[in-house]
Amino acid sequence: MMSKWILRGVAIASVLVSYNCRSRNNNDANSTTTTTPAPAAAQPAAQPVVQPAMQPAVQPTVQQGMQRIAAPTAPAVPGGDYISGQMATRQAQFAAGTNPVLPLTRGTLATGASQNYAVNMTPGMCYKIIGVGGPGVTDLDLKLYDPAGTMVDQDIATDNFPVIGLQRQLCPTAAGQYRLEVNMFSGAGEFGVQVFGR
Repeated sequence: MMSKWILRGVAIASVLVSYNCRSRNNNDANSTTTTTPAPAAAQPAAQPVVQPAMQPAVQPTVQQGMQRIAAPTAPAVPGGDYISGQMATRQAQFAAGTNPVLPLTRGTLATGASQNYAVNMTPGMCYKIIGVGGPGVTDLDLKLYDPAGTMVDQDIATDNFPVIGLQRQLCPTAAGQYRLEVNMFSGAGEFGVQVFGR
């Protein structure tokens, strides 16, 4: 009889142990679900940083009707490019179709000073004599005298680019040495003079 009670006690104990084990497993499962933190709100994915691509330099555009203007440059020393550039411009303007008879001659004069040059001329040719002044010259004059000392022509206009042979043709009938006078009427500085013919 006693063994029956022992068997019943063992059966009840095993049932209780089994029940406790199930209960504990459920509690562990519940505690796991309750203690698991809720998933964080979805963060937007970080945008990749895009480095700007290298672009070719943009070339400045020039509007139609507009032109770049180069700043005038004065020669640093006598014989600079300014005088030869001005002479080329004046030859194209006043002596087109002619050729240089003498090389470009340069000089420097103070206000009111003058310089004389000998120019050999021959019959059968017509000449033009052009003078140009540098940036400091405001009024340059030319006068031409024949071998006898008589004035043949002059340009005494108020400018720095006198021309002889422009108002009337300079076509000598006899060979000889003429005298060209360069006068710095106003201003001072470098000048150039050249003889052209055809």
